[in-house]
Amino acid sequence: MIIIKKIFFIISILLLLFSISYKIFFSSKEENLAPKVYIYGPSIVYDGDLSEDGIEQVKSLYSKNIENLILNSSGGEINLGMDLGEWVYDNKLNVIIRYNAFSSAANYVFPAGQKKFLYKNSTVGWHGGAAQEPNTLYEKFFRKFILKDYIIKAEKREELFFKKINVDSKITTLGQLEIYDRYKDDYIGWTYSLEMLNKLGVDNIVLIDEEWEPITEFKNSKLFLIDQKR
Repeated sequence: MIIIKKIFFIISILLLLFSISYKIFFSSKEENLAPKVYIYGPSIVYDGDLSEDGIEQVKSLYSKNIENLILNSSGGEINLGMDLGEWVYDNKLNVIIRYNAFSSAANYVFPAGQKKFLYKNSTVGWHGGAAQEPNTLYEKFFRKFILKDYIIKAEKREELFFKKINVDSKITTLGQLEIYDRYKDDYIGWTYSLEMLNKLGVDNIVLIDEEWEPITEFKNSKLFLIDQKR
C-alpha cells in the first residue's frame, strides 16, 4: 500500500512538473485570457493571447473583403502560433502590430504577413522557439524525456513553416547565442532592428509613422536589441 502511494505521489509530481515545463517552454508565461476578436473595416482584430477558440473566431470572421490582421498578443503555445501564421500566409493577409507581438505571435504570425505594418512604438519581441536550447538541467530533462515527442514534432513543423514563408528559422533563437549571455538575468527577450529583420528574411515592412522606435520595456522586464551593425 505504501509503495502504491509513493508511485501515485511520483506520478502526480511528474504531471505537475510537466504542466509547469509546458508553460515555461512554449507559452508567453502568462495565464491565457479570452482574446477579443472582431472586424474593424477591412481588418480582423486579434487582441489577447493565442488560443484555439480565438483562432477559430478569426477564421469564422474571414471573408474576401478582409485584407489585414491587426494583432496585439503576448503569444501562446507554439503550434497555435504556427496555426495562425500559416493561415495568415495562405490567405495573403497583411499583419498590423498596433501595440505588441511577443513570443509565438512574433515568431510565427508577424513574419507571415504579406506586408508587416508597424507603428512608431510597436513592440515585436522574441524569447525562443521549438528549436531553442535548454538552459538548465531541469529544462534538459523535460525536453529529452517528458516532452521528447512533442519537441520532435514541433521542431519539424517549425522548420517546414519557416521554409514555407522564406524566413530564417534562427529568428526565434538568435538572442540565445553565447554572445548575448550578459542579458540573461535582466532581460525577458530581444527585438531586432529593421536591417536585421530584413537580413533574416522579414521584408515588406511598412512604417506607418515613417519611423520605428519600439518600446523595449515589456512585462515589467526589458528587451535587448539585436542590430546587424553590431
